[in-house]
Amino acid sequence: MGSTFVPPPAPHVADYIVIAIFLCVCIGIGVYYGYQTNKNPTLENYFFGNRRLLVVPVAMSIFVTFISAISVMGIPAEIYLFGIRMIHGVVAYVLSICIANVTVVPLLYPLKLTSTYEYLQHRYNSKSVRLMGTAIGMLHTVIYMGIALYAPALALEIVAGIPLWVSIVVIGFVCTIYTTIGGIKSVVWTDVFQCIMLFVGMIAVIIKGTILIGPSHSILGIATEGKRLEHFNFDPDPRIRYSNWGLWIGLVFSNLANWCNQASVQRISSLRSLKSAYFAFWMLGPLLVMFYTILGYLGILIYSYYNTLECDPLQGEFISNINQLTPYFVLDVLQTLPGFSGVFISCLFSGALSTFSSGINSLAANTVEDILGDCVKKSKIISQTLVAKLFVISYGLAVIGLAYAINSLPGSVMQMAGIVFGACGGPMSGLFYLGGMVPKANWIGAIVGSVTALVFNIWIAVGAQLYGNRPEILQFNPTNRCFPDNITTTMVESTTYNYNITTASYDTSGYSSQPINNHNTSDEGFFLYNVSYTWYGFTGFFLTLIVGTVVSLCTGGDREETVDARLIFPVCRKVFRLEPNCTYQLTENKPTLEQTPASQEKISNEYHESIGKEREASF
Repeated sequence: MGSTFVPPPAPHVADYIVIAIFLCVCIGIGVYYGYQTNKNPTLENYFFGNRRLLVVPVAMSIFVTFISAISVMGIPAEIYLFGIRMIHGVVAYVLSICIANVTVVPLLYPLKLTSTYEYLQHRYNSKSVRLMGTAIGMLHTVIYMGIALYAPALALEIVAGIPLWVSIVVIGFVCTIYTTIGGIKSVVWTDVFQCIMLFVGMIAVIIKGTILIGPSHSILGIATEGKRLEHFNFDPDPRIRYSNWGLWIGLVFSNLANWCNQASVQRISSLRSLKSAYFAFWMLGPLLVMFYTILGYLGILIYSYYNTLECDPLQGEFISNINQLTPYFVLDVLQTLPGFSGVFISCLFSGALSTFSSGINSLAANTVEDILGDCVKKSKIISQTLVAKLFVISYGLAVIGLAYAINSLPGSVMQMAGIVFGACGGPMSGLFYLGGMVPKANWIGAIVGSVTALVFNIWIAVGAQLYGNRPEILQFNPTNRCFPDNITTTMVESTTYNYNITTASYDTSGYSSQPINNHNTSDEGFFLYNVSYTWYGFTGFFLTLIVGTVVSLCTGGDREETVDARLIFPVCRKVFRLEPNCTYQLTENKPTLEQTPASQEKISNEYHESIGKEREASF
């Protein structure tokens, strides 16, 4: 292709119509399920759908909750700069799912908890540990939601010229409305719709982009020549941004936090049976592999496309932020198909809305159950459901403000999310696994271990942002055909455009622009400040586990004569010679252990139903 390059035109009116229809559908789902929920206005129905939701919609909901616009925008951009190795993170995702399916799911599902952090209070016999876990989990959720909301707003700014703050407010407002009205049912079913939009948008882009490059150019060949297809690096140096060790092992412990998170536990607890919960989790593996494969191909497609055009949009200063690369490419290749750019923007919205709605719904559940507790349950003035809705609105507004503030942070959205998952997620998952794996762990060890890990991770994360070496990237594409006398044409069509290059300014503050290997192992600066964010979850998890265990043993361990076997991971019960077939029995509406091999799930459901009747009677 010998033609030259120009920035794509503004979106067609059809694109805005598609986006408007998408947002209206989301609100419509919320209104419908809001009407259904109001027929039975209980907290159980609002947060769990009376624990009768279907497996496939719940699995899709869990998937899109943690695979947001951050991934859709961030992974292709990371591949563009650092190579295809980024997609190996799917290995850690799948491993974390396998671990969770033999630990978290069989442990927490039978307990029928409203808040996942109730487990911490039961396990450690301490309200303080529960509040500690709640604080870490809510901090993790709030920051992650802010990044997820910021990502599509940034995309809309570059592709449609809409100010960042307007996009953030519109997306946040729409999501807050349907989540407030409809509760968990509206969240799950809008997630299903958004999951479909997510894959439709990505597939449309890669098909059109591949057609434009044409058979005369090899996408894989161009990517190989540009060193974007180097899959393996087994250097044990933790300062390498993306080594296979960090992607396969380090990220496992960051991702474990997803499955201990209120959003995940709330969804698996809304299913009909433990078997359904297992199946929902196993469905995540194929979805994740397909998703990462598509994004991996999209990343090398973007690189090959602009290499063929000989115009790098970053070096050519057509975009002002690395996070705008993917939506910019989309608008470029889909400009001759009115409405399709709107489909992809809706795809980005899908990821953001699913994460945002799940997050504020979970935060409201944590606030009502963990922080306010009996104050709301015993209130004669205001119902629990109304309080929950008020907190959904409050958290929605708070995250909207945070999303706008995130605009001042350097680096890609993928890096931001990775730091949050590792820094907060590692200590949080470590707190759960300390309780589930170590019967002698007590509340003192839990608090000391989790606080130590959290402080350590925040220290190195902040230090890395302020004093760490900037990551070094691969060779940029050429810019030979970007500005021929400021008048250029695209390979899509021969129409010419005038473009004032002085209006753009590429933000390189988060990266080194030297075209060398994709990692920086310079000895300059403090070692820990240069450690890859892929290891933050690993350090947080094991610091919590090790420090918590040592402190617990030094302070006498759990002083109870026997630990409640229900609160230890099933796979660990035989190791510690705990009764593996313990069951629930109803004694004054409280579950107690009985050393008999009865059906745990049946009796557990009876207990749950009796508690549900008590809650309904309070309305």
